[in-house]
Amino acid sequence: MTEREQEAIDFILLKLKELEQIHEKALEALNAVQGRDQVVKWKKEALDSLKGKISESIEKQLAKDWLETSYIVGDLFDELSDDVDMCRRHLKKLLKDIQTHGLPDEG
Repeated sequence: MTEREQEAIDFILLKLKELEQIHEKALEALNAVQGRDQVVKWKKEALDSLKGKISESIEKQLAKDWLETSYIVGDLFDELSDDVDMCRRHLKKLLKDIQTHGLPDEG
């Protein structure tokens, strides 16, 4: 594994931990609106921070999925959980891909 790949893995693990903390705090505070706002802020910061660590095509796909996908189920806590689950799935898949195949588009 290259140093760049290990840095990407470490960074993704950090982002997963941050996401879990945001979700837990929102659930404990019983404040889905604040949690949703924090997740949106986290997604934008995470996408900015991931630039250069992953391929441009993956960056674009994550941005599309994370910023354009919305869940409308009527319950704000369910919507928040669905949004967090989506981000978690994407990051875990990205981790597995890097660990298995390395970083794509390295130049």
